[in-house]
Amino acid sequence: MLYSIHSTAAVREVSIMPLPLKPGYNFHYEHKVHPPYFEMTAAEAYTDFYAVSYFINGEILSCSPNSTEIIKTGDLTFTPKNVYFRTICVSDTPRENFLLKFTDPMIADFLNTAGFDSFDAFYAAHATIHVNKGAQDKILSIISDLEKEWNAYGKYSEILLKGLLNKLIVTALREGVSVPYTPAKDSNGHDHYLDAAISYIHMHLNESPTLTETAAAVNISVSYLSKLFISCMHTPFSTFVLNEKILLARKQLAESGLSINEISRETGFSSSAYFSDCFKRITGEPPLQFRKKYTHR
Repeated sequence: MLYSIHSTAAVREVSIMPLPLKPGYNFHYEHKVHPPYFEMTAAEAYTDFYAVSYFINGEILSCSPNSTEIIKTGDLTFTPKNVYFRTICVSDTPRENFLLKFTDPMIADFLNTAGFDSFDAFYAAHATIHVNKGAQDKILSIISDLEKEWNAYGKYSEILLKGLLNKLIVTALREGVSVPYTPAKDSNGHDHYLDAAISYIHMHLNESPTLTETAAAVNISVSYLSKLFISCMHTPFSTFVLNEKILLARKQLAESGLSINEISRETGFSSSAYFSDCFKRITGEPPLQFRKKYTHR
């Protein structure tokens, strides 16, 4: 089936980037609704946590450097750490999903009991689970319990959330069909050059690395590196760098006491005003408003 990508400036203007976990928390719950044909403006990665998403409406194209797949209503998907991805809604109905983000302590007991030595090993066998229609109400009921416990977060909540997360995964495994992760490895060594370029960007993020500088650092041509980012990351080089700066800024706003001026310098922006403009354009809110979310639960 062929999918045509429709988008408007209004839909593409704000990229809903992954929120970092609040300091001291091992779990986070989000209910996400995006308009038809919503398109993430840049590739993103969860660096400090894993995620599981359950889709209750819409159809998306999920793109990563080594795979592309269609996610449909009733699918439960898993996302490892440090895997860049980009999603595009390819249906004419709103996309709606529940997103659960969690760290190693929340999943360690399940992985050990189920016989997996890591989350990546589990993901290799169960990247996506197509939940049977007859069991989708069970999944929604568990998610409803998760939401209630998250909203009423208090003493012992993490223990209950951990149990509900395990129940969600086990129910999906029992009541669905698992699709393993099947990477389409490139035989021309693209992964090596791309990994090296991304590492260089991260090491020099506060210096605003350019395409020319990065290509020279990894010993490939400018045009070749540019094509790699478009074909593998589904994002232009400059957009990827800006997105990484904002991701780092979000983490620093949430976890550090650095001022806006200090964060703008740490992330390679020429001024705090330009940083604030970029931050609001990409995330939809000013830096200080974002920080308040993490100082008041």
